[in-house]
Amino acid sequence: MKDKNKPLSRPALEIVAARFRALSDASRLQILQHLFNSEQSVQALCELSGMSQANVSKHLSVLAEQGIVQKRRQGLFVYYSIGDSTIYQLCDIVCGAVGKRYGQVMKEFSEH
Repeated sequence: MKDKNKPLSRPALEIVAARFRALSDASRLQILQHLFNSEQSVQALCELSGMSQANVSKHLSVLAEQGIVQKRRQGLFVYYSIGDSTIYQLCDIVCGAVGKRYGQVMKEFSEH
């Protein structure tokens, strides 16, 4: 969406929507947080997140389908890492906006 005057086609918008759907789950965002600093094994992600192996694997599959994470096998273990570095920028933008909004809401509460 670099050219703000040129709308995307419906098929392109469907691709964008699929990416946002992959990011619309709090558990998947939690997994991404654990991957931001270093790659992690599925087992480590289970321990860090408190989710079952089946649940973590399901969420990783959704993220991998969108190219957000990538995996590599090493023996019996599978390791995941961030597959698209633009996810860092997107999270910074969204978290910054949420932080601003949250800060404003807290300010409004304290004024009453």
